[in-house]
Amino acid sequence: MTLARCLSLSMLPATLLASCSVASAQLVSPLKESPNHFGASFRMAFNVSVDFENVGAFRSPAGLRLTPDGAPFNYDDGYVLTDSSGNLLGYTRYWGYDSASQVPGDGTLVMHTTSSAGTSVTGPKENPNLGIELTYNRELGRNHSLRWGWETAFNYMNVAVHDSRPLAINASRVSTPYQLPALEGEGFVAPPPAPYYHGADLSPEGNPVIHATPLPSSTATTLVAMTGTRDFDADIYGFRLGPYLELSLGEKATLSFGGGLALAFVTSEFSFHETIAQPNVPSASGAGSQQDVMVGGYVAGNISYQLSKTWGLFGGVQFQKVGQYAQTENGETAVLNLNHSIFVVVGAAYSF
Repeated sequence: MTLARCLSLSMLPATLLASCSVASAQLVSPLKESPNHFGASFRMAFNVSVDFENVGAFRSPAGLRLTPDGAPFNYDDGYVLTDSSGNLLGYTRYWGYDSASQVPGDGTLVMHTTSSAGTSVTGPKENPNLGIELTYNRELGRNHSLRWGWETAFNYMNVAVHDSRPLAINASRVSTPYQLPALEGEGFVAPPPAPYYHGADLSPEGNPVIHATPLPSSTATTLVAMTGTRDFDADIYGFRLGPYLELSLGEKATLSFGGGLALAFVTSEFSFHETIAQPNVPSASGAGSQQDVMVGGYVAGNISYQLSKTWGLFGGVQFQKVGQYAQTENGETAVLNLNHSIFVVVGAAYSF
């Protein structure tokens, strides 16, 4: 019996009422689950690090100081150059030195150059680095126990590192001796007391000469103290896209796996200021900003629990590999390592 017929009757027996109820139910379509799912979550990053390279690197300060004639020093603590005679007979009067310690008493005058390639240090770690993520899942198909589709996600995270630890860096100290002229009989000419600096001119008379050709040099490694600060601050905007597969764990719980493309847009600022405890070495500093896009991939796994037809909770783990991001300012480099990032996510999902 049709519903219209049922409504036209003023009084209905029990059997007719039952028929009408069935007819009414047949006219109401059952609600379908939406294939669209939106999620918002907190995202905690682990295994994200910042390394600083070439920290404390410096060249020999030779060349930063000038002789009385305006020529640059060719050693950190002195100079041996060509005098106005062209170093006649292999001697020169165009020389100078800083300290009495450069005259060891063996008939030589020793000049030095010191430099360092710097060192690498890992910045203090802040675990976890906190961020947020928004996801959109589009279900494409299902059977009695599996569902599958595509997932897209946008996320944001900030990584900030401040390092002010004092450091001891390895430096190479090259010692280059010059022979002092020998005296008749025995001994050597004593150089004028330090500090002593003479120009290229041969006058006035009586200025001592030294051999212009150096003896074989030797190199030693020494530790040099360094103080300063290094600051790196990066905003990381991420995007993920890939398929997912969802497995039912019962009436309300599901387990899902996914993977695919990962992008990271990084914008950063890096600055440093360092002082080397080495005579005549100036302080070093640098600052600047930079941005770049990094491309890689990810794999992820989530466990979800459905609270209602529209709301649910989920938690999961993601592994992401997008490479290393490097920013260099005035010879020093900050390296953000996003090669083995692990993210823990906890959030809520809404179906619409």
